[in-house]
Amino acid sequence: MEKRSILVVDDEEEIRELIEMYLVKEGFHFIEARNGKEALTKIREFSPDLILLDISLPDSSGFDICPKIRDLTDAPVLFVSCRDSELDKVLGLTVGGDDYISKPFSPNELVARIKAHLRRVQQMRRFNSMDQKAEILSSKSITINTNQFDCCVCGESAILSAKEFKLLEFFMMHPFQVFNPEHLIERIWGFNTDIDSKTVSVHIGNIRKKIGDNPKNPRIILTIRGAGYKFNEEVFKHYL
Repeated sequence: MEKRSILVVDDEEEIRELIEMYLVKEGFHFIEARNGKEALTKIREFSPDLILLDISLPDSSGFDICPKIRDLTDAPVLFVSCRDSELDKVLGLTVGGDDYISKPFSPNELVARIKAHLRRVQQMRRFNSMDQKAEILSSKSITINTNQFDCCVCGESAILSAKEFKLLEFFMMHPFQVFNPEHLIERIWGFNTDIDSKTVSVHIGNIRKKIGDNPKNPRIILTIRGAGYKFNEEVFKHYL
């Protein structure tokens, strides 16, 4: 099963290493960034499932970076900072944060909060789909439940980020059709975004890895040189 990925944005190496030790122990995939610019790059590249964000960064404030993160992902953002005033906590939640943890923190409590937020995301996805018929898209290799955000590859569960799932869903809704990066950006990320074709390419590369589609010789999601990408398997739709 694919590991859940956590992006830690903090300029203190000791803090990153401490968090990494506990996250890896709990089975998470650890991603790190030392400043705001690097954080945005890592989000575009890896689509983490949750983000731990410090406020005092070398190139910017976490308060300024958080709205930019929100433009890229709906993953939970947890502020982790030595600033513990009520004003800072309120501001952190106001600019788009989902939680606020003061330093020094208990690593075990931090991991527990991370798990709670990831669990809440999954519960919300299932809750939002309860009143809808489950739409199932199936090809020779892949089956996805569009309401519950479930993806299975040859019977094995594959964990995709929200954007990766929506991208795969879009491809499976339109098998054998070629879409250029600009069209995919418009449909998946929307008009008001600074996403570029490289980000699309990275997301498709991540999807290929997670569904077992050899990036060097893909057979499921094909790259059509000079034109774009297409899903190369017949897809059947049914409802539960």
